[in-house]
Amino acid sequence: MGSWAAVIIIGSFVLVLAVYAFSRHDGTFEGGIQRGIEQFMKLVPRMLCALVAAGFIAKLIPTSIISTYLGAEAGLTAVVIGTLTGLIVPSGPVISFAIAATFANAGASVPALVAFITSWSLFAAHRMIIYEIPLLGFSFLRLRVSSVAIMPFAAGIFVLVTHWLIGFVG
Repeated sequence: MGSWAAVIIIGSFVLVLAVYAFSRHDGTFEGGIQRGIEQFMKLVPRMLCALVAAGFIAKLIPTSIISTYLGAEAGLTAVVIGTLTGLIVPSGPVISFAIAATFANAGASVPALVAFITSWSLFAAHRMIIYEIPLLGFSFLRLRVSSVAIMPFAAGIFVLVTHWLIGFVG
């Protein structure tokens, strides 16, 4: 799906919600507009910082290193490195997906990117330290992590095998 298609789909959804909120005549529309502006004001600086950070990553980490260790030729090693990188990236989705896009543009393979995003989603160390252990306890963390530990590797390997099968068949 192209970026314009995504904008049209999301914009249509917003329009439907706005019409519904307006039809309620209870201040929901005005409250929604106000909340949207507040979120916009919070998100835009984060997006700017994330995109600048991704730009620095793109320039500081040579493309040859990314393509060598995360590229298609790296195979299973790329999946392992993608998984470990996702574990240590201390950021929210704005920066993590910007980093993933930078890796993709520098030649990272799809299996490595899948492993990176899956690992970041499940195991971001900063979230475990800041939120999970203090709020839910180490026992919960141990159980949760052990129950999904294989997932980033499995997701990356699944994509790796799928690419190999498609290449073999096609």
